[in-house]
Amino acid sequence: MEVLVVYKEDYPWDVRVEKLAQTLKSAGHSVTVVARNRDQLPTIDENNGIAIRRLPITRRFPKFVQAAVNLPFWFNPFWLWLLLRSSRNIKKNEGVIIVRDLPLVKSGILIGKLRTLKTVFDMAECYPEMYESAAQFSDRSLVTKLLKNPRIAKHYEQKVIAQVDHIFVMIQESKERLIAMGVNEDKISIVSNTPPIDKFKGTTHQHRETQLRIVYVGFLSKLRGLDLLIEGAAQYIKNQKSADAIRIDIIGKGAQKERLIALSNELGISESVKIHGWLAHDEVDKLMASANVGALTYRVCGHWNHTIPNKIFDYMLAGLPVLATEVIPIARILNETCSGVVCKDLDPTDIAEKMVLLSDPERRSVLGENGRVSIESKYNWENDARVLNETIENIYK
Repeated sequence: MEVLVVYKEDYPWDVRVEKLAQTLKSAGHSVTVVARNRDQLPTIDENNGIAIRRLPITRRFPKFVQAAVNLPFWFNPFWLWLLLRSSRNIKKNEGVIIVRDLPLVKSGILIGKLRTLKTVFDMAECYPEMYESAAQFSDRSLVTKLLKNPRIAKHYEQKVIAQVDHIFVMIQESKERLIAMGVNEDKISIVSNTPPIDKFKGTTHQHRETQLRIVYVGFLSKLRGLDLLIEGAAQYIKNQKSADAIRIDIIGKGAQKERLIALSNELGISESVKIHGWLAHDEVDKLMASANVGALTYRVCGHWNHTIPNKIFDYMLAGLPVLATEVIPIARILNETCSGVVCKDLDPTDIAEKMVLLSDPERRSVLGENGRVSIESKYNWENDARVLNETIENIYK
């Protein structure tokens, strides 16, 4: 089978796109990632055995031309041309177009119909919910409000989900949302954001110390609730009467970085909180290895209630208990597996109280081991890869 994986960002690198592509390649399919080209990389390329086709190089033109060429809209002629060109050698009824994000799904549908290929929507994010949540928790420009309008996105989504041949979702809550919208259950498969079992080569944290060493890896936005984590830490330090009682490593980039640094300074806990910015994978792995708790103190909203971050599974596999707020799928998994503690939404005091529970190394050890076992038995990429491969193999049946 010839498979095109359409990704609206630059590639490499995206962990989910890489897992999809490598898994399908290992199953014997010919895989090409079709991606944008803001980084102005070669239009024909390869990465780890995966072919890449990118949008045109436009560095000789003004910046606004480069931005326009790369806009991820289904009607953008450059995307349509790239998809048409990338699919030109695929025989009828012998290929699949997997579109990673909502904005380009209709492009995949149009080219799929033209080439007589199946189209799969990889719904890693529920865009209407994401846009609604972003509007609730962030200041947006007029242009952003127009381009990322939740009502327009919902209308567009309703149209395209009826036209694709199959939909991958991240979590049960997202599947239930689609069923409520009228999508046939047989048309939906859960392919989550889980890690391979051997990701950390079997290494898990050994919990012996009372000092909390909390790690967060991801983007730094208000939706991620890192300010709540820092405020909770300030209360915890005050109650413990020691700045050495806790250390927090926050790894990532985003609009909230300077605000988080300022907040830790304002609260007088800058010695205990380190905002690293974006780090290389080996540096992230070192900080993960030295941590004993993984943080997901997200603000509860429609967006988080219909997706799942890959870091919850990474934390669990590493033997780290998870400190999280009551986001529906996260709380469901933690309660099901007994692998973390769930805090009240928007409540730093409750976060501080849950930190007290996690200061007990024996409790952390039990929660961490529960998480590791749950990944090995259920929440792993080996299981999700099986669903992915079966779906693609049977899509023409």
